[in-house]
Amino acid sequence: GVLAGRLANAAVSIADTPMRVASGAVLGLGPVPSDSEGVPLPSAIRAELDRARFSVSQTYPDYEGVYWGDGNLLDTPASDFQVIEHLRLADKAARQVRPLLIRRVGDRRLNSTPNSMAVNINALMAPLRAMAKSVTFAGQVFPGEIQTPKDGDIVLVWKSKTAVEAYIKLKPHNCPKDITANIALDLSNDATE
Repeated sequence: GVLAGRLANAAVSIADTPMRVASGAVLGLGPVPSDSEGVPLPSAIRAELDRARFSVSQTYPDYEGVYWGDGNLLDTPASDFQVIEHLRLADKAARQVRPLLIRRVGDRRLNSTPNSMAVNINALMAPLRAMAKSVTFAGQVFPGEIQTPKDGDIVLVWKSKTAVEAYIKLKPHNCPKDITANIALDLSNDATE
């Protein structure tokens, strides 16, 4: 329920992780769970549960509120869909491109000539370009859901005279989920002689 609530927030994009702190603390969850002696569940245990793909709460020292961990999925290790935001991007692209492909069934305007291939690839690229478009609002730039598609991100392959396969690649933006600050102290003497 908490994960669904984090994902159903209209103020964020489908490309955002449910651990997004800027969305605010989780409401109604209460404090961090405690053991029988009242000791709050330590971050190290929650980190291990997260690595085991459980959904867990997240807190930050000296930062008020309880937040949520990543949206872990049960896809195989090293796969593309281990987190929910990647799956949501692929699902959205599939929902946008699918009707465009269906419209081309039995339409000779999609054929194996270079001009037809270029025109149809360009048309199929439109939903990806829309997903990549950033928006500036109140002086802030909100990045698109994916990086701008480039040549080669959609490929049409003719398997026979009547069968075509479409291959589509999307590239999500990088997003920090672990931030470390390193501070160096400079004690050199800058005084001139």
